[in-house]
Amino acid sequence: MNIHKGDSALSTSTAKTAKRPEFLEKMVGTAKPRHEPEVEEAERSLKEIRGAIPTPMLDLVFRDGKMRSFSYAYLSEVEFEPGDTLTLKFTSGASIIVEGRNLGRLRQSVRLHRADEIRECSEGELGIEGEGISQVERIHITEADKL
Repeated sequence: MNIHKGDSALSTSTAKTAKRPEFLEKMVGTAKPRHEPEVEEAERSLKEIRGAIPTPMLDLVFRDGKMRSFSYAYLSEVEFEPGDTLTLKFTSGASIIVEGRNLGRLRQSVRLHRADEIRECSEGELGIEGEGISQVERIHITEADKL
């Protein structure tokens, strides 16, 4: 078949309807990347476990027994003042101010998302002196004004 410049409609329709040879279609059209069985198994295991990974939260436990939890995912800043004041700032606008003694180790645990809770000491525990023991005297939460 001879195709001339004037037969462009015929040439494009013929090209669209022309089929690739079957062996070429198998090689190009349906080829998917193949992995080693160990890689496929690892990917499958990761997908199964993904739903079971909890979002870590930091619990605040007050002297009166009240508890409040904040998501570590929204912790944006940890500020430590040597007078033993620890300030945690969250993207929601909430700030937690922790006052006490020897809070350097607590700061490190919070910074690494390893602290499960920050607990206010009871009245009896406040008088105990101990080297290197963290004591939380007061936890104060400030909230950003919600629009």
